[in-house]
Amino acid sequence: MANGAVLLSLLAFAMRCEAIVNGQAFNATPAKLLACPGAVEVTECMTSSQYDAVVAAVRGKLESLPSTCTASDCPQADWAGCVLRMAGHDFMDFANGQGGSDACTDMEDPENAGLPACLASGEHGSSLQEVYQQFCTQVSLADFLVIAAEAVIASTRARAAGTASLDLRSIFRFGRRTASSCDFAVGRLPDPERGCTAVEETFVTRMGLTWTQAAALMGVHTLGRAQVQNSGYHGWWSDPENSRKFNNNYYVSLLAKGWLPELAINGNSAKNQWERSDIGRDTSVAGHEMMLNTDLCLAFSEGGGNGGPVRAHEHNCCAWLSARTIDGAVRNNGNEYCGGNVIRGRGDRDQCCGRQATRNDCGDKDRPTGPAAAAVLDFAADEAAWLRSFADAWQIATENGHSQLHRLGDCGSTTETAASSVSSISSTPETTSSLPTETVTSTEWASPDSSLSSNASSVSGFLWSFACLVSSIFLRF
Repeated sequence: MANGAVLLSLLAFAMRCEAIVNGQAFNATPAKLLACPGAVEVTECMTSSQYDAVVAAVRGKLESLPSTCTASDCPQADWAGCVLRMAGHDFMDFANGQGGSDACTDMEDPENAGLPACLASGEHGSSLQEVYQQFCTQVSLADFLVIAAEAVIASTRARAAGTASLDLRSIFRFGRRTASSCDFAVGRLPDPERGCTAVEETFVTRMGLTWTQAAALMGVHTLGRAQVQNSGYHGWWSDPENSRKFNNNYYVSLLAKGWLPELAINGNSAKNQWERSDIGRDTSVAGHEMMLNTDLCLAFSEGGGNGGPVRAHEHNCCAWLSARTIDGAVRNNGNEYCGGNVIRGRGDRDQCCGRQATRNDCGDKDRPTGPAAAAVLDFAADEAAWLRSFADAWQIATENGHSQLHRLGDCGSTTETAASSVSSISSTPETTSSLPTETVTSTEWASPDSSLSSNASSVSGFLWSFACLVSSIFLRF
């Protein structure tokens, strides 16, 4: 009997290992994928220096990946995009006081495919689990995933050429409770095929954002890319190099390039998107640039009986705007318009849409009428305006569903002793290096085995991999 129980346990363990190694959720929540003995459900106290320790550790993971970024290989963009996607999918299930940033998502939803990679199994050989193990007995996974996303934003913002700063640390509040189950989340993630109908339902109605804030939050698409094996979609929202920088290039690309419907991605009629159509497009598979319905609909809307914010499978039109309408976006695109020099008047449409394209335009080329068109125009022209709106939207999105949150240092009798000596998440250009070693590990953050935490993490990772290997072999034979 005892041997039978051991066998069943080993089989279950091996199956879980295989699920994680293969990047499958296996009906697991993030808390199960990032299992940690003694993990707390709620963070009881966090000071600024402790927040910075988590940020530094996550940034260290990201910045240790190769900085090479080509159309076929851009590890930092992929990892950063995955971490932000995890945080976003976590808070997008909020409705009627339930859900939000609670470290619980419907991992069986096809839209969550690929997330276990950066969480546990390793995206380009690196995962958040390796970092979380250092802090799990003091910080909830719900708080950790938000901080991890903010760390990624800080790191990638530091690579951007803009001078505007983004300080998420000053508005961060801790105290999110990690949820062990969230059956209510099933079906709550927005379906990109539904375009701005999904944006309105998820971001405006359920999450309480304005259209401007919803458009600002969509700017996270400036990082990473869509991959068929994960979401069913394919391509970069921007060029590869900009896809590892937290800047406003997402909005610039949306306006300063031309877009045509691209149907049945990888042969799947349920997956439709927009492909870049102008003379500057990369025709290679690896360098493919695209926008989802939920992106393009923010600015472009069709008129007529079948009108409304554009959707690729419904509107056979070219999404483009005249250069004079988007002068700010063109200026922030190195004065490049639809892949070439600015043309005013005759010939501009062919430059943006191609001569063989449909002659139907997605709305008025001089007056975009999408529900967030004014915001997209503003964000493409003024990066600082986007960052201000993003900070407001991010705070709302990550705090929805949590009423007992506290500012850093608000720990009752606990006092902050090192806040003034540790740098903020606010980033300036070209400061891509990790925080100094002495700020990475705070004495206030120490666990009973803090002096061994780094070695313990490495050893535990080795033992986990070894155990998975042995049990997987046992399972097969």
